[in-house]
Amino acid sequence: MSLLESGERAVLWEDDVPGGCHASFRIRRGQGLRLTALGAHANVSMILFNDDDRSERYNMADTLKAQHTAALGAGHVLMSDMGRALAVLGAETVSDHDPICGASSRADIDRSFGTCRFGQARNAMYRSGQEGLLVELAKWGLGKEDLVAPVNFFSALSVDDEGGVALRGGHAQSGDFVECAAVLNLLCVLSTAPHPLAAPGPYAPADIRITVYGAGMDAVSGARHCPENVRALANSHRYLGGS
Repeated sequence: MSLLESGERAVLWEDDVPGGCHASFRIRRGQGLRLTALGAHANVSMILFNDDDRSERYNMADTLKAQHTAALGAGHVLMSDMGRALAVLGAETVSDHDPICGASSRADIDRSFGTCRFGQARNAMYRSGQEGLLVELAKWGLGKEDLVAPVNFFSALSVDDEGGVALRGGHAQSGDFVECAAVLNLLCVLSTAPHPLAAPGPYAPADIRITVYGAGMDAVSGARHCPENVRALANSHRYLGGS
C-alpha cells in the first residue's frame, strides 16, 4: 500500500470498518495505531495477541489489578498473561474505555435490537461482538478458546449507588479517537458491533477508521510509571533480547 503523510508521522495504511463488522491485522513493535469513531454509538471490542507467539494475549485481570483501575485511558499499559507489556495507550480525545463487560453476545443483540440474520439481510445482518471476533480469530488459526475479554474502546461505564452498571450514554462522538503504541509485534482482532449494555433501539453502530503509523509514541515515557508498568515494560524488553 502507498505510504501517506500525516503531519510528522508516516501513515502506513488506513481502512474503514463498517459498524457491526470486524477486522484483524498485524502491526510491528514501535508502530502506532489510531482508532477513530466515524459516528456516535461507536464501540470497538479489541483483543491483542503477541504475533510471535499467539498463545500470549491481552489479559484483562492483570491489566486492571496491576494499575489499580477499572477503566483504561492514556498512559495505561495493556498487559499480557505473561506479565509483559503488549501496548501503551497514548493520545486520545475520549477516555474511560471499558475493559470489563466483554464482547456482545448473540443474546445481547437479539434482546436490544431484534433478530436480523444473514438469510434475511445478507451483509446488513445484525452481528454480535463475539461472532465477529470468532470469524477473525479463525483467519489466524485461533478459536473459541482464544476469545478472551476485550477492551471496549469508546464505551464507558457508570455505576450507581446500588452497584448497578450501565453504559454511559453520549460518551464518544464522531471524530473522537484513541491511539496506542505497540511494544511487541501484535495481532489485533476487533469487532465494531454494539457494546453488551447498549440501549435498545435501531441497530446503528458507528463505522470506525483504523490508521497505522510507521512510528508511535515513545511507549516507555508515555506509560504511567507505577512499579507494575515498569516491570511489564522491562519484561517485554528482555523478551525482545534487550533490543
